[in-house]
Amino acid sequence: MKLVIVGYGPGGASAAIAARMFDSRADIKLITEETNEAHKKPGASLALEFPDTDELNINDWSFDALSKKRIDILSGTSVTSVDSNQKVVEVQGPKGNQKIAYDRLILATGGIPNVPAIPGIDLPGVFTIQNIADTSKIGNQLSQMKCIAIVGAGFSGLETAERLLALGKETHLIVRSRLMRRQLEESMSTELLSRLPNKLIIHRGIEPSRVFGNGKVEGITLGDEELKVDAVLFMTGVRPNVRLAKEIGLKIGELGGILVSQSMQTSQEDIFAVGDCVEMLDSLTNKRLLLPVGSVAARAGRQAGVAAVGGKKIYSDTLRRLQYDRIFGTDIVCVGHSSVTAKNAGINPTVTYFEDSSEYSKVSLVSNDAGVLIGGQVIASRLGARLGYEILDRVEGGSDLKENPLSRPRHERLREFLEQTYGPIR
Repeated sequence: MKLVIVGYGPGGASAAIAARMFDSRADIKLITEETNEAHKKPGASLALEFPDTDELNINDWSFDALSKKRIDILSGTSVTSVDSNQKVVEVQGPKGNQKIAYDRLILATGGIPNVPAIPGIDLPGVFTIQNIADTSKIGNQLSQMKCIAIVGAGFSGLETAERLLALGKETHLIVRSRLMRRQLEESMSTELLSRLPNKLIIHRGIEPSRVFGNGKVEGITLGDEELKVDAVLFMTGVRPNVRLAKEIGLKIGELGGILVSQSMQTSQEDIFAVGDCVEMLDSLTNKRLLLPVGSVAARAGRQAGVAAVGGKKIYSDTLRRLQYDRIFGTDIVCVGHSSVTAKNAGINPTVTYFEDSSEYSKVSLVSNDAGVLIGGQVIASRLGARLGYEILDRVEGGSDLKENPLSRPRHERLREFLEQTYGPIR
């Protein structure tokens, strides 16, 4: 079995490892344009302060670790074409042009930064962040920047804003609607907003109309206002990178991603695809979804790797979204569907909330028509991961919260124990 994987993100790396686990004899090659080791996305803003850091490396996915599993890494190498009839991949890299034969091919080509088409986006000083090399590039120029605008308020945008503020930069956060609109319920967005520091300058309900400057960025236009800044970081998500898939002739869905089955198989039986470049089939609604989330890509890679070497196992958790980060002293956890993504998938959600004032936390729980938990979010000063795990456990178990509610806050349980043991507490 000759397996070729294109891409070294979470989907590509996990596909290679899963394929090796299920087939000890397969010839596995992983092709990537990157020369940096695999790294963590949460925390990647560390490279703004320390551009040469290796603290973010994922050791299990390093070039050395993969090589020890007899996975051949072709780094700094780009795919120029794929002949799916002859099953040959043509590449260009440090060793020149090569033709690599395959029996099965996995595409993990990721996404392309979704930058708005406004004047000035090509000026020096406009950045997007896809990987640690992008972050390090900004970090190497940071001493020349005093004022920076971040467009986009997802996990990455907020984390970057926190790092820039810590480095003493005047930081503007431009939010089209609300914080983390797709991941958080509206009241949860409001709660998170209340926890952000006053020195972070937030522009809400507005989009940039142009970036301006003479030879480099000098500012950004927001409505009638011209905001003077030294750099603009677009943290506005990605769209599927399907260039290679289109050249091969794979079917592309209405959302712009490669169509795949539950096993991550594309419209050609010997080609699989994973990650930000695919449209995945939601088993709850039978609708297609774009899920540009690293944890989803990693699980999809595991599924594709197993299937590509002949495994029949179908993993039930491939589409499950789980995101966690601690930003501005706040735990933010998102599990499964929010009401926004549920409605987009054709689900009629019900959202319930509870708060634990002693832990300064707020929780939202998203259920479907049958009362089964399909997602939830946590905003907490601490212990957010514990609550997030309880939500994840119930989502994975298909729990009805009436039968399997979340644990009551610890201070309530302690008070109840003390009162039962020693009498009323005053």
